[in-house]
Amino acid sequence: MRNPFFKVICNRGNFTREMKNPFEFAKELLRYTREELSKEEEKGIEQVLLEVKGMNTLVEELKDKNRIEHEMHIIAKFDTERALSKLKNRKQVKRRGILSWIAAASVVVIGGVSAWILLSQEPDVDNLSVTEKFESGKAIVTLEMASGLKYRLDTLSSVVRNNRVNVAFDNNDGVLKIKEQDSLADGATKEIGYNTVNVPYGGTYTVELCDGTKVYLNSGTTLEFPSRFDGKVRSVILKGEAYFDVARNVSKPFVVEVDEMKVKVLGTSFNVKSYVDEPGVYTTLVEGSVAILRDGQPEKKIKPGEQAYYNKGVGTLSIAEVDVNEFTSWKDGVFYFKDIALEEILRIVSRWYDLEVFYMNQGAKSVIYSGKLPMYSSVEDVLRKFEISGDVRFELKGRTLTVFDK
Repeated sequence: MRNPFFKVICNRGNFTREMKNPFEFAKELLRYTREELSKEEEKGIEQVLLEVKGMNTLVEELKDKNRIEHEMHIIAKFDTERALSKLKNRKQVKRRGILSWIAAASVVVIGGVSAWILLSQEPDVDNLSVTEKFESGKAIVTLEMASGLKYRLDTLSSVVRNNRVNVAFDNNDGVLKIKEQDSLADGATKEIGYNTVNVPYGGTYTVELCDGTKVYLNSGTTLEFPSRFDGKVRSVILKGEAYFDVARNVSKPFVVEVDEMKVKVLGTSFNVKSYVDEPGVYTTLVEGSVAILRDGQPEKKIKPGEQAYYNKGVGTLSIAEVDVNEFTSWKDGVFYFKDIALEEILRIVSRWYDLEVFYMNQGAKSVIYSGKLPMYSSVEDVLRKFEISGDVRFELKGRTLTVFDK
């Protein structure tokens, strides 16, 4: 049976289906939960429920009165002006005695379901045009060796040796590997040289250190590391964001120096985010054990599934349980937002697309979104999906993004 909610798209001989209008489907889904559809219309909805992963669970949640009220509470909590407007309307409706949870559900379903459909689709990287791939990942990553020589990693496809410190840099398929040579070259010394990989806005890169530790660097990030690890610790310096998959060495801890603190591990996987424009340092542990070290303060340890947040302004450290996927999905090419204000979302998005963001209305900053988006989409496509919510409007000129509150 042909489903009226989908359209078929042919791209280079490959046929795919895409939902025609998420808003229309959201309205029909609301009618479905209220049992207002004909048998034929119900079949169309039920076919979608069978085919779209997670949709059945969503429908059950939308029938939950308590959940709808909770969603409305969140909306009011994060948008003061809109909350006041809702309260005024609620008082007026109350006099007429017709405000029900179904009316609230209309707001949540039509806005929420359509946003869920649009923001939660799996990234289709293979079908992206060359222009889109280039626009969102075009950063020129550089390596500055201890010798002072500087290389563009997009053009460096061979092994580069620094005989003075007896190491080689092997760059291939977006991974820079640092390898200590088996034998000393002529003129080589035991000197430890420090090297720097710089990833500007608009790209990512992976570095494999000489001990086998893999470091995934996000956009706008600098990693400073030695050619080899001598001494009692393996220490690197981070500015920006990186995911570390540390090679285990019980006798030689791995230390990440970031801002006014250090992150110490033996062998584990974790994410550290510390940008200049962020209010603090976020250390999110995926597996293993991590200790946070600060001058004059006792060592604090976190467990898998926890995040340590260091507030740079007041110098406090707090630990909380989090969804680690929300803070590590960038490594897999996905933006993952979970009840995040637009201001924070655009701070993340602007680093990837190298944009300057200006707000014409302060109210736009507090609009809350949840969902997943492919990082390799064009910036226009990403912004369009937020505009569909009906809460904000964007104007993009060159690298300047202006945000308006609808």
